[in-house]
Amino acid sequence: MVWPHRPLRQLPALARGGSGRNAAGALPIGAFASTAPVALPYNARMRRFLLSLLLVLAAISAGYTGYWVYLAHRLRAEIGPWAEAQRAHGTVLGWDSLAVEGFPRVIRLRFAQATASGEKPLAFTAAAPLLLAETAVWDGRHWRVSAPDGARAVLPGEAAGLAAASLDGSIGLHGAGAATIDLDAHRLAGSGIAAGTDVAAAEMRLTLPDHAPESHLDPAFAASLRLSHLSLPVTLPSIGRDVETLSLSVTLKGALPPGRLREALAAWRQGGGTIELTDGALRWGALEANANGTLALDDQLQPIGALTATIENHNAIIDAAVAGGTLRAGDAHLVKILLGLMAKPGADGRQQLTLPVSLQNDRLYLGPAQIAALPRFTWE
Repeated sequence: MVWPHRPLRQLPALARGGSGRNAAGALPIGAFASTAPVALPYNARMRRFLLSLLLVLAAISAGYTGYWVYLAHRLRAEIGPWAEAQRAHGTVLGWDSLAVEGFPRVIRLRFAQATASGEKPLAFTAAAPLLLAETAVWDGRHWRVSAPDGARAVLPGEAAGLAAASLDGSIGLHGAGAATIDLDAHRLAGSGIAAGTDVAAAEMRLTLPDHAPESHLDPAFAASLRLSHLSLPVTLPSIGRDVETLSLSVTLKGALPPGRLREALAAWRQGGGTIELTDGALRWGALEANANGTLALDDQLQPIGALTATIENHNAIIDAAVAGGTLRAGDAHLVKILLGLMAKPGADGRQQLTLPVSLQNDRLYLGPAQIAALPRFTWE
């Protein structure tokens, strides 16, 4: 079967040779609109805005970079003279190399093989393979410090030392010489006479006033120390060898003049210098003690002091004194009875003993009982 063929009807507009649009200007049926993009008028105002913004950002970036470089060069130039000036205060600082880094966020000083040594309050030498100190570019008064590879401090002749696996902290500069230094040390181990002593963590703070002491009543500095999980090389009866916490907060009053340590301490003592123990706490096995008071030096430059202590389980101290040979076993029972009569219930209901603690004539006394002999200091 053959279907009849019908010729296609031409569109009227095309048949007449027209443009293909009807009278209303619309495309006729069957025609297609062009997909080519339509060019929009160029916005000169937007172009000027973007160009100005880029120029401003470039100027800010260049200015910030220049400021960072200026600070880096300034610190590098001033750190040497500052370290040299510390010799007048009895502290010698050194390092093998110094790099300034941290762009763009911070200024970081990288000291390789940093060392420090001094004579006060005891002669010491400290070293760290790597010491980092950084501050925000816009700050300069608050620094973060760290010794990620550890640090070590020793007394003369390697008599005693302490090494930390890592060290970090902060330094706040408050103007006119005032400063606050906080340090946290982790996994410390003793050497020399301190061999066998291990400390899980140590927290230290040193606060320097904005002026030197003018009398024996003015503070030269305030310091605090907290040791956590201290393990001793010896075991004492009834309290063991593991100290849970030991914390001390002291304020040294009176000027400690420059010069050799022994002469400086003699002048400090002559001027009425003292050390105020504002807070002392010990948690050692069953023993718990808190103390505060005043320490000084006698005419032989040996420690003397008058403190007040609050003690729980004071019998542990008596047993330790007997084990150390400073108290005869025959006297220990009588001392326990006398001290027990003086004990009173504390806030938690446990018996507490509050009594004076004194240091004199190279002896340590708990109330009337001598509990330890003290070593003599030569301060050389």
